[in-house]
Amino acid sequence: MLDYSVSMKKSSRMNIFSKFFVMNWKLVFLLLLLSSVGIMILYSAGKADCNEETNCLISYGSWSPWAISQMPKIVMGFMILFITALFDLKIWVKYAYWIYGIGVISLILVTFFGHVGMGAQRWLNLGFIRFQPSEFMKIALVLALAKYFAALSINEIRNNYYLLFPAFLVLLPVGLVLDQPDLGTAMMLLIVSGIIFFIAGVQWWKFAIIFGIVLLSFPIIWKYGLHDYQKDRIIIFLNPEKDIMGTGYHITQSKISLGSGGFWGKGYLEGTQSHLNFLPEKQTDFIFTMFAEEFGMFGCLMLFLLIMAILWQCYKVAFASRNNFGKLLSLGLGVNFFIYFFINTAMVMGLLPVVGVPSPLLSYGGTAMITIFLGFGLIECCYVHSDMLISSKSDYL
Repeated sequence: MLDYSVSMKKSSRMNIFSKFFVMNWKLVFLLLLLSSVGIMILYSAGKADCNEETNCLISYGSWSPWAISQMPKIVMGFMILFITALFDLKIWVKYAYWIYGIGVISLILVTFFGHVGMGAQRWLNLGFIRFQPSEFMKIALVLALAKYFAALSINEIRNNYYLLFPAFLVLLPVGLVLDQPDLGTAMMLLIVSGIIFFIAGVQWWKFAIIFGIVLLSFPIIWKYGLHDYQKDRIIIFLNPEKDIMGTGYHITQSKISLGSGGFWGKGYLEGTQSHLNFLPEKQTDFIFTMFAEEFGMFGCLMLFLLIMAILWQCYKVAFASRNNFGKLLSLGLGVNFFIYFFINTAMVMGLLPVVGVPSPLLSYGGTAMITIFLGFGLIECCYVHSDMLISSKSDYL
């Protein structure tokens, strides 16, 4: 039996301090634990000061440059989580479409004024920070879809007419993200949106039809819809040995690192592939590989359990919510978090093409991590207001 003390309270009558104390602190602790693991691995990935006195053939780790820079971002992330959680849930319902609109406008601004990095135009340079709108869009889209489907009956959801607007909500940002180009984020937006459609009550056979159309259209997509480097990634995914020292270098070194860790791992700060700089992007896209080399399969299993524990807390929040908006939002954002981890892990194992998706709260970064904390802040808000009834369509206007 689930224990939810918050359901015994009237969240509408609670002040900010009361809301703070009834938050889901198990979820907060699990996020703190995962963030700490990320700092630990980023420390290992850091470059130690090697000289004649230290005589270090293998780097023993350093706070600089990544771990020391990541810690303030984590503190900021938790602050955003707490602030987001304390807002009234109806505020997020009321402004969901506005937030979605801000996300779309940001993506459009990227098209004309975006900062180019690593061959893609994905960032807005705000002077004091570089902001990646596509990451924020992952949260904004879930908010908009949760609001839309929460206001519909099951009969309306199964009516194709009522699916046109949410389909537009999904395809608009997906098209803008693909134009950057950012295939990994576009995939995430489609997958998370599809799961929300399914959770809301859309019949499975409609997904089967769409999947069949995509398969039949793949030759056209391959010829006209993909960039050359994206085609190369798919080809290397199917045959990594084709260009080991070129486009297949990343995944080849990743597999070597995964295998060298064995079951127990080589030990903390003792990973050779990463510390001898054979493993590329070890602080971002391939940080899970570095973790696997140092802590082995056993450490990876413990990390998987930690991820599953976080997902379980998201499920419990959704299960306890008395309104459909809270259910859909919690499940959608929980799935969004899991898709981050799944795609990144499958990517470094060679089970998916390399698409540049970071590992949540482990990889070094800014916008992605902050938006993940924003998502969990919304989940906490659903938990704090789990007793709130939002039943009529007028509540969603």
